[in-house]
Amino acid sequence: MMNAKREESVIYRLENTLFNLLVQENYSALEKEKLRFGIQIVLSELIKLLIIYLAAILLDCVLPTFITHLAFLILRQVCLGYHFNGLFTCIVWSIITFPVAVKCLMELHHHLNFSSATLYVIFCIFLLMVYLLAPKGTVNQPIINEKHCRFLRKKMCFRMLLLIGVFFFSSVEIKLLISYGVLIEVIMLTLQTTIKGDVSNE
Repeated sequence: MMNAKREESVIYRLENTLFNLLVQENYSALEKEKLRFGIQIVLSELIKLLIIYLAAILLDCVLPTFITHLAFLILRQVCLGYHFNGLFTCIVWSIITFPVAVKCLMELHHHLNFSSATLYVIFCIFLLMVYLLAPKGTVNQPIINEKHCRFLRKKMCFRMLLLIGVFFFSSVEIKLLISYGVLIEVIMLTLQTTIKGDVSNE
């Protein structure tokens, strides 16, 4: 707990340093709040990525983690879904979900040797679930109105087609990682639906 508090204190000091460097005297109170919020988002994402990929390096699974992460983010940006409360909680679950689970998944594949046909079925099921569930707005990323929802779904369909194309031409190992990345988004959408519900500004 003390380490988490110390870490948050370091992040807070870094945030203030960047804010003081970037803020302009003529900024309104609203512009200052937007700048601070933007710095918080960028810092939290950078810290998260750094820790996730340090763990991936230690587990010797950087490339598989990156492929899974990319497949997840391609959908995450337009499908939205559940966010964990607090940076520390998010980092812990991200380490478990990405490098640790990816390492276990690759080991499992070496023992079970998933067939391409099996992965096609699994991938199609996961994509169908995303299509039926998404998008799911959150407090931080609400769906503004019906037009916004249609816009997100249009982009989602394009990204799904992109994933399908990549999946079709990929090796069995990459097919497995892409499928797992899509599964993570299914879980995030399901959690948002069951725990918090869809959030919109309508």
